[in-house]
Amino acid sequence: MADRIRVGCSSWTSDAWWGRVYPQGIPDGQRLLLYSRLYDTVEVDSTYYAIPAARVVRHWSEVTPPGFTFALKFPRDLMDPKKPVDESGVSAFTSRVKELGPKLGPVLLQFPPWFRPGEKNSTFLDGLIAALDPGISYSVEVRHTSWFSGNAWDGLRKMLEERGIALAWSSLTYVDIPPEVTSDLLYMRFIGDHVTVPEEMHGEVRVDRGREVSTWARKVRETLPKVRTAFAFFNNHFQGFAPESANLFLKAMGMDAVDYSVALKGGSDRQTSL
Repeated sequence: MADRIRVGCSSWTSDAWWGRVYPQGIPDGQRLLLYSRLYDTVEVDSTYYAIPAARVVRHWSEVTPPGFTFALKFPRDLMDPKKPVDESGVSAFTSRVKELGPKLGPVLLQFPPWFRPGEKNSTFLDGLIAALDPGISYSVEVRHTSWFSGNAWDGLRKMLEERGIALAWSSLTYVDIPPEVTSDLLYMRFIGDHVTVPEEMHGEVRVDRGREVSTWARKVRETLPKVRTAFAFFNNHFQGFAPESANLFLKAMGMDAVDYSVALKGGSDRQTSL
């Protein structure tokens, strides 16, 4: 089981990690290096805001070890249903991230809560998916509850299954996303919200989500035989401190926790079973 599931955090740049994961005073650019000594995957948040520069992508690849995998957010400017699908922009993004080579993992299309079913949005989503590079794995996250019932749900599920795209299993406080398998990829996001655990409270566990994590871990164990690879990413907003949340999940899965404090000493405690 452990060789088919990768567990990491949603970015490596949290300021709340200084003195807890990263030594105080090290250059910002060294944080990815230290992170990659602990985990073998990360979800990159910055690509949601802009296509990364070539030099940035090269840096990511150079400082991480073989076998490390980047999951990347699709740029938000390319997911605006008020505009036509920007095929050249889609191509520019996918061409750039493919420079990661074997370190490129799944790409997440994260739509905002206001993105609802309807002829215009559904047509846009279908067109955007059609423009994607088929050589990359994808996951789609929709956050409005109306996607998950009736004709909207039937249509979304069929579209994802036909294109081999995963429905993101996202743990949010305001919508229940069904744990439906639509491809050979399982993509999980433990997000929470910005109100329950705001940024100024990050750095310590503030909310007990043990029961929730145990429930998701059980679903993952039941689903693993149906998929090729599973990814699970944890955000600080989920409990307050993503590394502890990741460890909670790892323990629930019967896997070894990560001693993230070893990075403070410049050491490594990556999970050898991954």
